[in-house]
Amino acid sequence: MPFNTIPTTFSVRDLQRKYREVIDAAKHSKDAVVLIKNSRPEAVVLDVETYDELVRDTYPYDEAFTLSAVKKSRVSAKAGKAKKLSSWDDLDA
Repeated sequence: MPFNTIPTTFSVRDLQRKYREVIDAAKHSKDAVVLIKNSRPEAVVLDVETYDELVRDTYPYDEAFTLSAVKKSRVSAKAGKAKKLSSWDDLDA
């Protein structure tokens, strides 16, 4: 999901007065619309699809993955296949 380098901006007051225009800009561009207050970014408006893409859990090390890895490591340790490490440098050995 590429974002433009220069985002569309509106003032916070524009959000109050031109609500529909701000929302339409976010929906049509599929990009962030930055709300400015006192010459500084105050908030960002996104369309729902873009927001959903950003918050979708695509991180590979989620809870199920981590629990599975812990279970496999315990099985390896009980089978005598595990090696006790005294430091991070031992990983390269």
